[in-house]
Amino acid sequence: MWYVTRALSLRALISWGPVLAAMGVMFVASAQPKPDVPYGPPLSIYFSGLMPIFPGGWEVLIKKGGHVIAFGVLAFLAMRAGLVWDLPRRRAALLGIGLALGYALLDELHQSFVPGRHPSPADIGLDLLGALSFVSVAWRAYRPGP
Repeated sequence: MWYVTRALSLRALISWGPVLAAMGVMFVASAQPKPDVPYGPPLSIYFSGLMPIFPGGWEVLIKKGGHVIAFGVLAFLAMRAGLVWDLPRRRAALLGIGLALGYALLDELHQSFVPGRHPSPADIGLDLLGALSFVSVAWRAYRPGP
């Protein structure tokens, strides 16, 4: 019977490990404080903990694009995990979107406690856009076996 438990543990690690790893990376990124940027050359990049702070409009473009990509990847990984556990494609897609949206809400709540950061409904919208986009592409690409 130990082989069944071992197989289930390996299956859980392979399917949900990447989801938890992505959430961990996102948590660390979200926990970085954002101090006021010192004045310097116009193309200077500063670091706040592990996170770079880009000059001018690049900051918004890169950080908001990062939201779309990060939560899209999270939704895709969760959808993949659902498919590994033999969920129907529709349920796996809803799992991916729901998990990404739930984590987006928790991420914004978490940011409200980080110095220099604040929650943003726009970020939640971008996170949902990423989740819907990536799951939509995965939906079209996934072909169930014969």
